[in-house]
Amino acid sequence: MTERIDPAVTAKIIQALASYLKRDPASITEEHHLRDDLGLDSVAIIELLFEIEERFKLQIPDQDLPGLSTVGTVAGYVQRRLAESKTESKSESPKPVAAASKSKAAKSTKTKTTSAKSPSTKKAAATKSVMARKSKTTSSGTSGKKKVTAR
Repeated sequence: MTERIDPAVTAKIIQALASYLKRDPASITEEHHLRDDLGLDSVAIIELLFEIEERFKLQIPDQDLPGLSTVGTVAGYVQRRLAESKTESKSESPKPVAAASKSKAAKSTKTKTTSAKSPSTKKAAATKSVMARKSKTTSSGTSGKKKVTAR
């Protein structure tokens, strides 16, 4: 690898590996191959990458998985992704209003999607809604005197 990897990133990845493998972190280096040297199978690699996603607050797309074969390649990948997210967040930060309108658009899309579901799914959603309203009226302390309106 020609890029300089931040030792803090590498240390967090090695710590995650050591914790997962129940090994001393000092016994794991950047050169270790996840499968050949550390003995991780496909499931273990996925679990490790999930842990890394949690620690670094990022998502690793499935198409990027084949390139992550050594501790060093994982560290380099994470460092690049962190740098990308910092660049993206700087360019997006002056637009807080746009983010709010996006979330409203997402909510209205979800509502539209719900109405396009099958009749049994609609019925389940309606039942859930009624149960939530009943829960609110009984917990409001009006001892059942509240009138339930028709739909």
